[in-house]
Amino acid sequence: MATMSVLTLPLPQDALRDPEKWNSDWKSLLCRELAFPSGPYLLFRLKMMEITMSSKGLQGSLARYPDFVNPTCAIQRNITEEALLYFSHADLENRWMDAGADERGKHILDAMAGLCSKARNLNEARSYCPELSLKRLRTDGKIFLDLLKAVMLEDASFIPTKPRFVSHPGWDAWAAEQEKLNDSELKKVSCAEILILRTKLISHVVQFTLRSFVGLPPPEFSVQKEYKSNQKTKSPALPPALAELLGGPEAAKARFKDEKTAMKARHSQRVAHCSYLSCTETEPADGSVKFPRCKTCFEKMQRQVLYCSATCQKADWKLRHKAVCGKSLDFETVSRPVENPATASTADTRIGPPVNGYKRSPALIAQVTALNRNPTFDYILYDANNQPKPIDFGAGQYPQLAFRECRELAMTTGDPSSVAIMAHYLCVLLSTKSCSKDFEDITANMIVAQFAREFCIDDLRQRVLVVQHIQDRDPLHRPPLLINAPPQLWAVLNKDVNLDKVVLSLD
Repeated sequence: MATMSVLTLPLPQDALRDPEKWNSDWKSLLCRELAFPSGPYLLFRLKMMEITMSSKGLQGSLARYPDFVNPTCAIQRNITEEALLYFSHADLENRWMDAGADERGKHILDAMAGLCSKARNLNEARSYCPELSLKRLRTDGKIFLDLLKAVMLEDASFIPTKPRFVSHPGWDAWAAEQEKLNDSELKKVSCAEILILRTKLISHVVQFTLRSFVGLPPPEFSVQKEYKSNQKTKSPALPPALAELLGGPEAAKARFKDEKTAMKARHSQRVAHCSYLSCTETEPADGSVKFPRCKTCFEKMQRQVLYCSATCQKADWKLRHKAVCGKSLDFETVSRPVENPATASTADTRIGPPVNGYKRSPALIAQVTALNRNPTFDYILYDANNQPKPIDFGAGQYPQLAFRECRELAMTTGDPSSVAIMAHYLCVLLSTKSCSKDFEDITANMIVAQFAREFCIDDLRQRVLVVQHIQDRDPLHRPPLLINAPPQLWAVLNKDVNLDKVVLSLD
């Protein structure tokens, strides 16, 4: 087994020089020194050593942790939005499965190599990601699609405060065990940094691969520029064992010279970002503008916190900076969820997240996202040309309240009965004279097919017919969605639409 003094990782610059060899070197390393169960513990010790020996130390790692979390949340929201478009309009699933292994492999390897060449910590994050096995991902298209769905959000209408961490049996077991033993700030931030970097790299690779596959350029990608201390530190002497492992002192010297040159090239491409969570401004690459920094943080803690404007500084003060300005940080503070103001939630109207392990289909995620972005809509149906047709029952009206209660249960649990009741009501409602004109191009069969696709219920047609049978047996002939409406209210609701006169038939 490798020791911390001789473990060497494939270099970031080699990812572009020779992607195939770079990937092969990673494959060998992940199968030997970094394999489960001992690999994570070795990497954990290395991470703690890295933080301890860093010029910024523990406080520097605590300060940068939100800079890993917040962009990862934004990346996953962007991936979800893009993937929903590809699933519905570019036939992504079938196209990816029909593509050959060589084609899939090229897109994946280009994504991994391009990303890992840009930053040292992304390259190192490959050691945390056994999922990024090129052989498995290229051979079985379903594995990549499952990885895509693992990083997709259940609702893309806002940027979440926490990312979806990619589950893996080995890493999950290690993290659960480590959580019980994390009795210091160093251990907490080391463990958290490993898990977020692992999720960040996987999310990036999925997004870059998707873009490449559908013929789009990669998304804009920039690495945060790091503050350089004026204190000069002498490089530590190279351990003899490591020098021998690298082919002797001369070979080791050449390697480290190459690494230093590549590191300078990577750093020259970094940009400084405004620290306000919802701001995307960066300092111009030509250095013509320098963002002012928080004076208190810099003078007291040597911490670089930049703002593009006084407006962003004031907004960030209220949002999160007041709690940490000029103060020593701890993991509890830096890991506290903060909602991005750019996509602030409307908790009173938003459809809730899935519960009890329910997994939404891409089609249902698209529906939930659209409804949460348009809170006045009760549902969105689609015609034969895939054009949206929003349904609005009227704010505060009894049918809306009943429908939304049923909708919430269906969309958070996948309850088939609730889905059938909703689909049935829309079929009946749109068959009435008052609605048929506006929705004449949407048939009952199309509604049932859409709901079946969104909720993945194969026998939905039969379930809807059962709901119709319940209506037929009701003395007032009320649709089951409104079956609890008192007779007087039902008379008012039914006066103009004549729901009780509709005879529903499905082909």
